[in-house]
Amino acid sequence: MGFMPRTEFAERSVPPRPWTEFLGRLRDRMAKDNVAGLSAQISYYFALALFPSLIVLGAVVGTLPSTHLWDGILRWITQYFPAETRAFVFQTVASLTEGRNRYLSLGLVGTAWAASGGLMSLMSALNTVYRVKETRSYLKRLGVAFLMLFVLGLLVLATFGLLTAGYWLDQWLRSQVTPTVPLALVARVARWATSIVVAILSITWLDHTLPNRKRSWRWFTPGTVLIVTGWLLFSLGFNLYVRRIASYHRTYGVLGAFVILMVWVYTASLIALVGAEVNSELRNGQRDASDQAPEARVVG
Repeated sequence: MGFMPRTEFAERSVPPRPWTEFLGRLRDRMAKDNVAGLSAQISYYFALALFPSLIVLGAVVGTLPSTHLWDGILRWITQYFPAETRAFVFQTVASLTEGRNRYLSLGLVGTAWAASGGLMSLMSALNTVYRVKETRSYLKRLGVAFLMLFVLGLLVLATFGLLTAGYWLDQWLRSQVTPTVPLALVARVARWATSIVVAILSITWLDHTLPNRKRSWRWFTPGTVLIVTGWLLFSLGFNLYVRRIASYHRTYGVLGAFVILMVWVYTASLIALVGAEVNSELRNGQRDASDQAPEARVVG
């Protein structure tokens, strides 16, 4: 009986684990697709599209009967931004939409076109992640971006309406009954749960519609859960980092809020593309397994 070399024995006795293989393939895919560069590209276009998108949303809200909704909606939206940038975003958008009735009636189409730049960039990045070639014309892609911009705006308004209704219900219950549980805590949890569900549905819809490929609809995917979880953890950690450790305002002066916003958008874009890479790699693994299954049955 010959002596087995130690390296060969180690290779045979410790087979590679499936999750380590998956992480290795995921790392190689991200390097090949230049995910960091794509995230920088997306963050640039989304930063340019941020204020036009909010202006378009302000135009939609301006058509509603109530004239006091926009300030409340804008304050609610900016709550999801880093704390150091909320005042900057709110004041900028509020000043741009102060005379929105006349201005947007003339320039709404151009503003919507500028707002669609972020979605167009995300469309191109997802095509790269899913390894598909873009065959749609520019006008078709622009139409898809316009449609999704409109639907996302409606989702924002619907979510704000649900959260406002929940707040009114909370106030009514407090005035009618003696609460046995802390209603403020229940209301806060309900608001976060609603926001998370809407975020998951929006991300799933974007991931299903933007790439140039046909797939069956899935309500939840591992990549979507990773994106939402990553966004929540990153937002909490980034706010803590900006408040306690970083000194953007001392370094960049008046540009500090904009730099913080760009870093936040870039990291959020990076997390989104990592989630898309996870979905893409899982689909490739399932396809490879289905291709090898008939061969395994023949050998058996």
